[in-house]
Amino acid sequence: MNRRETLALLGAAAAFGPAAALAQTASGPRRIGLMIATGENDPEGKLRVNNFVHALGEAGWVDGRDFIVDVGWIRGSFAVAQTVARELVDRGAEVLVVNGTPAMNAVLGLGERIKSIPIVFTVVSNPVGAGYVPSLSRPGGNITGFSTFEPEMAAKWLQLLKEVAPALRNVSMLLDRKFIGFNSLLEEVQRRAPDLGVTANPAWASSLDDIERNIETISKQASPGLIVSPSPINTVNRQRLIHICNDNKIPAIYPFRFYVREGALIAYGFNAADQFRRAAAYVDRILKGEKAGDLPVQAPSLFELGINLKTAKAIGLTMPQSLLVGADEIVE
Repeated sequence: MNRRETLALLGAAAAFGPAAALAQTASGPRRIGLMIATGENDPEGKLRVNNFVHALGEAGWVDGRDFIVDVGWIRGSFAVAQTVARELVDRGAEVLVVNGTPAMNAVLGLGERIKSIPIVFTVVSNPVGAGYVPSLSRPGGNITGFSTFEPEMAAKWLQLLKEVAPALRNVSMLLDRKFIGFNSLLEEVQRRAPDLGVTANPAWASSLDDIERNIETISKQASPGLIVSPSPINTVNRQRLIHICNDNKIPAIYPFRFYVREGALIAYGFNAADQFRRAAAYVDRILKGEKAGDLPVQAPSLFELGINLKTAKAIGLTMPQSLLVGADEIVE
């Protein structure tokens, strides 16, 4: 990707209403680099940007006067993330807000260039295990952020999938081999599966072609099911992923509620877009002088269950009433 193509990925976020000016430097507005895991036309990606910028506005910052946000759209690609990370640093980002494990790895790959730049990550699994911070309560250094799923969540996904598809005998977990932060999720599924009479295996995918090949293989298994990890490549390609799972009548559980609006059978996870609102509060504090490493890594506080009854009917499943009663969103 050349420089012109990279610049096409970047743009200032939309301005919000007036508020008191804060912390503007003599040289102009403070510059924030925001790396988003999706493509620029993805509604979920746009929501994440809007949540972040709006929250800064609510904290008293005026977009364009007190701060400028350069948005880099990663599209689930590590190669794009590397290019965008360099470009944001070249543009003079004073703080980086980094969405997802691939983007974090790309940023850290810049080495000494980012040692003095505060980094706030979002939607990252197991940041200690991935080596981003030594401790959740005392991250130290120049990095902090908002983590996602602890290993216990993977057990919850497996349990829910078994409730939805009682005949389940083989479960695969779709995840990206490159990101070791997801390994603990897989290990938990493999540990719990025998108790439910299920055989669990990884389905490694770093591209849409990998996803399609895995689904074809899974469709030939006896009583198959799929757990979709929060890997960015899965999120970016979610419409195709959902479509081929449904076409093959494979019961699948997904990590974010917004998937069910696009046809996913069931989803359980936190509100990813909300982490960008919370990240804005950390950026506010950092730009006012606090150190990123003094701010504890925060875990999700609210989890949501989404169910698509139309999809359940199409693939021949009946949703348990106990799940319907507890669902936060039901698509009919």
